[in-house]
Amino acid sequence: MVVKPIQRSSAAAKVFETLYEMIATGQFQRGQKLPSQDDLAKQFGVSRNTLREAINKLSAMGLLSSHQGIGTVVESPHPAGYLSALSGQFLLDPLSVREFIEARICIERNAVRLAVAHAKPEDLTRLRNNLMLQDRALKNQDTAEFTRQDADFHLELARICGNRVLLKFLQTIHDMLQRFIGEVSGLPGAVDDALRFHTRIADAIAAKDPDQAEQLVVRHLFDVVRRIESNLHIDLEKESLCGFKLIRSIPGATGARRSRKT
Repeated sequence: MVVKPIQRSSAAAKVFETLYEMIATGQFQRGQKLPSQDDLAKQFGVSRNTLREAINKLSAMGLLSSHQGIGTVVESPHPAGYLSALSGQFLLDPLSVREFIEARICIERNAVRLAVAHAKPEDLTRLRNNLMLQDRALKNQDTAEFTRQDADFHLELARICGNRVLLKFLQTIHDMLQRFIGEVSGLPGAVDDALRFHTRIADAIAAKDPDQAEQLVVRHLFDVVRRIESNLHIDLEKESLCGFKLIRSIPGATGARRSRKT
């Protein structure tokens, strides 16, 4: 298999993208041994160090594995490993941040409505226990523990909703979600506001109010958008993605801004 040389010298990312596409499209198939690193580096027109960086990233995603005496072999990846490997880069890329939050809005607003319909007393007890652990972590200024409990709160909503597909989706992105929350939790006021939103969401579920629960979830995620924009000086609203028109228009949403004229 011959690959085209990389034209630009930022190369590691381009090598990664090319190899990823070749694996995803079946040009390199599961169980197939890749050419030697020397050969691949020559075909791409990059150094071995650059090639190794791309291979290491693909290995972390579960797409490749190295075997003594054999070489580098194509594997069948697990989605959670793929997402976990990518999650550390999310706050470096505004588009990825926007898409991740949008995906959460699309999933979690529906999950919480189902949670209202299906919540049992024992489910509400688990939510309250989780909120107590969040509050304790907040008082102890333990951001790492708060991050774990924050991610578990959102996973608990999916458990309560009774839909196994939604639950599996959030379980798959759990590592990514926890790392994302960990980054956002370092921003001023983020932890306090998150706990307030979580408490009100639990109250809405207990009150059997699906509209209020859905609105609070969306406002909570909008608050994350606003906080990232204001503290990291990036604009997540360059494009109108589904969900963002809605959260901009919710009355009383924290930091809401007027819609832009077209």
